[in-house]
Amino acid sequence: MNYHFHPSPRPSSLELLTDEQILNIYELAVQAKASLDFIQIIEGVLSSRQINIPEVEPEVYSDHPL
Repeated sequence: MNYHFHPSPRPSSLELLTDEQILNIYELAVQAKASLDFIQIIEGVLSSRQINIPEVEPEVYSDHPL
């Protein structure tokens, strides 16, 4: 799918969250291997707030081979 996220004039739901909440969502999204588009949207919100994007390792489950 070839599309790009275009912000609307009003704040998104992510922009209404606290810094701590958005960081938790980012960590969970990376660990769950969410879509790259979703992760990039979260990273954009973090960058706009001048929050360093943490290094997060995806979860690896022993019963699910990569």
